[in-house]
Amino acid sequence: MSPHTIYRGAQVLIGDPRANDFRHVDIEVVNGRIARLEPQIVAEGATVVDAQWAWIIPGFVDTHHHMWQATMRGLTANFTLADYVWVIRRNHSGVHRAVDVYNGTLGAAVSLLDSGTTCSVDYNHCIVTPEHADAGAGAFTESGIRGVWCYGLYDQPAEARFFTSLEQRMDDARRVAGAWTGGADGRARFGLAPTEITLVGMDQVAREMRLGQELDCLIHAHTNSRWRPGYLSEIQELATAGLLWSHQLHSHCNTSDAADLALLAEHGCKVSSTPETELGMGMGYPIAAIADRAGVTAGLGTDIQSNNSPDMFTAMRLMLAGERVRSNQKALEEVGVYDMEGLQLHAADVMHFATLGGAIGLGLGDVCGSIEVGKAADLVLVDRRSPRLVPALDPLSTIVMNATVADIDTVVVSGEVVKSNGRMKPDLLDKAVRGLEESGAYIRERSQAYGGLVPPKPDWWGADTAGTKSPAPHGA
Repeated sequence: MSPHTIYRGAQVLIGDPRANDFRHVDIEVVNGRIARLEPQIVAEGATVVDAQWAWIIPGFVDTHHHMWQATMRGLTANFTLADYVWVIRRNHSGVHRAVDVYNGTLGAAVSLLDSGTTCSVDYNHCIVTPEHADAGAGAFTESGIRGVWCYGLYDQPAEARFFTSLEQRMDDARRVAGAWTGGADGRARFGLAPTEITLVGMDQVAREMRLGQELDCLIHAHTNSRWRPGYLSEIQELATAGLLWSHQLHSHCNTSDAADLALLAEHGCKVSSTPETELGMGMGYPIAAIADRAGVTAGLGTDIQSNNSPDMFTAMRLMLAGERVRSNQKALEEVGVYDMEGLQLHAADVMHFATLGGAIGLGLGDVCGSIEVGKAADLVLVDRRSPRLVPALDPLSTIVMNATVADIDTVVVSGEVVKSNGRMKPDLLDKAVRGLEESGAYIRERSQAYGGLVPPKPDWWGADTAGTKSPAPHGA
């Protein structure tokens, strides 16, 4: 696509999706940014794209993702969170080669783009060596997706460990951050993903979070995500230690209460819910709607492609359903359906979480997440001619409740068309598929040495031995 393009005649969702402001306007894109939103724009030399058949919405923003896990698609479909920690975190992460991290990250990013997600965060907790870090960061940048790639400080239980101290890992994070270029037009930013408090304790997490302050980057953490009766709230522990500040995105937070959310709101922290894993793996109800009502900016993520589709339509619908069940059940039991008050969470709310709320959570609210003059041209063209989408009495609600990835015709990132006529760019697509096939076959074969794709849990495994200080798998 030329650096000067006009998308003509579409119904365009303008501004914060919560306003549900669809208009028949043209979108003028100049050098990757939205220059004008007006009817019948005329500009000499511009390429004109007839988009009368489309709804144009902002590209989705995924606020929690472990991209490297696309190498193991479908593996965790019947896992609880405890199963996931044992199989993926304590076994398969340690045998992924740098090339597998590259293949998983590139494949996941391409899958996200194909699904209409133009911006994402990658929480990479499979950094076994510096080469793994370079591979993940390189694939994220190469994919052309916008977002934040986060260096994960989790210590993988590999048989041969490269990093023998936290300081080594922190120095390697400094190395990657110092060499960061951001790829095409600075779309990719550097971030940091600290280890969970439940695994290493507050003293180490404090050191890791202070590194994020030092590097002045997004800190993306797993927080209050494991139900552990009798344990302190991690949010309250972080607040007591002076470790909450605005450039933090806390994922899951399923165990959080009103006091926790008040602390996050006070310090300007943001949250990310991943409905498919949280509801499916026994983590609890997604917190996004409750956090939003408490004044905490909330976004949605699709989390792990070893389990979930990268499809934000699914995440939005599960968020709606999960929150409505949570909030309505008590009323149903007490007064019945006819005397129940109206639904608190609406389609426009989850579209906000999936776009602008997520962008704000990543520190990119001034760049993407909504269609506005001056913002990046990160656009999704939905073909509204499908019988599943007609008649659309409310276009936004129709998109949230009825659209699928099959309806996404065109995806644009910073003015660059990465998907058109329902197909990703062939060279990028072919490379992603080949890499995923190669690494999937390797992991399947390699895992036979320690019990297969789902290795049996040893007697010592449990809540008190899930941290990196417990015995390593594979007998190492």
